[in-house]
Amino acid sequence: MAVAYFVGAYTPDMGGTAEGIAALGRLADGSLEPLGVAASAASPAYLAARDVLVFAASEGAGTVEAYRRGDGFSLDHAGSAPAGGSFPCHLGVYGDTVVASCYGDGALGVLSTDPVALTDIVAARPGTGPHPAQDGPHAHATFALDATTVVAADLGADLLHLHSLAGGVLTRTGSVALPAGTGPRDFLALPGGRILLLGELSLTVLELAWRDGRLDVVDEVALHGALPGDHAAALTVSADGRFAYAGLRGSDLISVLSVEGGLRAVASVASGGAWPRHHVVDGDVMHVAHERSHSVASFRIRENGIPEQIAPPIRVSSPIFLLRVG
Repeated sequence: MAVAYFVGAYTPDMGGTAEGIAALGRLADGSLEPLGVAASAASPAYLAARDVLVFAASEGAGTVEAYRRGDGFSLDHAGSAPAGGSFPCHLGVYGDTVVASCYGDGALGVLSTDPVALTDIVAARPGTGPHPAQDGPHAHATFALDATTVVAADLGADLLHLHSLAGGVLTRTGSVALPAGTGPRDFLALPGGRILLLGELSLTVLELAWRDGRLDVVDEVALHGALPGDHAAALTVSADGRFAYAGLRGSDLISVLSVEGGLRAVASVASGGAWPRHHVVDGDVMHVAHERSHSVASFRIRENGIPEQIAPPIRVSSPIFLLRVG
């Protein structure tokens, strides 16, 4: 069976039980089955691909690891470099440049792709927020606004940082303040150029507008089913572009939003496990990775946008990220 997904996971250095990057294959009903360990690795928390290369943010070690796809589902180690800061949790691949978001100290590491090597570091801007998790800058993700502009989310300081990217050089050009306690975490591109941003701590989804070099918040909606103390994680969009989905860790739900026109909370459904860390949409199927129940659950997305579980969850050790590769 061909590999359909590689799984980013926590190994013992980050309190998990995984051995490294696992591989999953797709079954006839759209659900998944384990294929084995594609590569031994230390807490490959986030995965990104460029051609035959797969990059992993080794969160505990503070490095970016590169792999080449081999025969079957194997990954062959192809290099390692410092991430540029502590606890890298996201990798943005922009042509031949990788930008590592480092949660621990808020820095952004700029790396070349082949060979993988650290070329620059963009230091964090000091800042805090009202939530206990906002004790300092915590870079969490980057996103390309256009061919030369990259925005970075600072979850700890409620800031979005704008950068120009040219020739592998990332230069900060400005910052946008968000409402206190937002905790910006993940970006999502919608059809038609719309941009969504997940507030991990505010438990909301914000719509952003990028016009004439200016980034503004134009809409915001509370996540259906969210309770105080939850942490939101991951944003996806349905194949037809009509619905968006966010995970709720704590309540262990998938929250459904209509994105036709403005944003509207629709419903929430049980995620099928404990602590839904990440999820992906593949056609009319959704897969949800649950860190604490060591499982991946699969759902069929119905015409009304509501996910419906199609198979019992499969056992996967400490999964926190799913990378579609086939």
